[in-house]
Amino acid sequence: MTQTGSGRLVQSTIRSLRILEYVEERGRARLTDVAEEFDIGHSTALNHLMTLEHEGLLVKRDGEYTLGMKFLKHGVSATQSIPHIEVVRRNVLELAERLELETEFLVEEHGRVVSVIDTGYKYTRYPTADSNLNVGTYYPMTCTASGKAILAAMSDDRVEEILDEWGLPESTQYSITSRDELYEELAEIQERGYSRAKQEIVEGFDNIGTVITTPDGSIIGSITVGWPTYHFENTVPQQIIDELLDTREAIEREIATTEA
Repeated sequence: MTQTGSGRLVQSTIRSLRILEYVEERGRARLTDVAEEFDIGHSTALNHLMTLEHEGLLVKRDGEYTLGMKFLKHGVSATQSIPHIEVVRRNVLELAERLELETEFLVEEHGRVVSVIDTGYKYTRYPTADSNLNVGTYYPMTCTASGKAILAAMSDDRVEEILDEWGLPESTQYSITSRDELYEELAEIQERGYSRAKQEIVEGFDNIGTVITTPDGSIIGSITVGWPTYHFENTVPQQIIDELLDTREAIEREIATTEA
């Protein structure tokens, strides 16, 4: 086991979790695949796989392992623990339908943002063959509109902690890689009330975002609206910005009424 600041990490548990991630990435895997990938004996690999299968986290069919549906239950339970999630969900879907653009709700977890609600391309006005949803996907905070909106609402100490842990990854050639530049942008976000990422996480994709907070200032998450870069050549229409900010205000107003 490895010593940490507050306890000891169980390496066998970490190995099992890495195996789960490996199976997820591949879609399916055989015993030999796992043994080779992790450079462990077949008996050790089998012990991990059998344990995960026994607990319902993996399913074995025709000699191949896939993720079990137990993750679906865990995922639903995780989203329900987010404060006021149903209020957020309803407003995000309504925003997507009004704007006909991809709309997401993301939360910060361990210094990254993770997508919780993604309308995908169901309402979009532009043609695309990509129908994948990003729910469950983690992103760096410094090169996403959602992450920057949340960072702008955090204390400087917390921002520094996140930067120390994750750095400023260069996801694309447009990503911010300087702390000074990031802090300048966070100050601008605080002033105007919304963030923007121009091809910073994926080339060819832009979005804007704003943070959602409770009446006491606690951060719930961030809602974003995105589009292919070509969709708006240089300037984001004011209507898009206004709709995003109006939605934030509507959510926070309803939350305040609920908590009163």
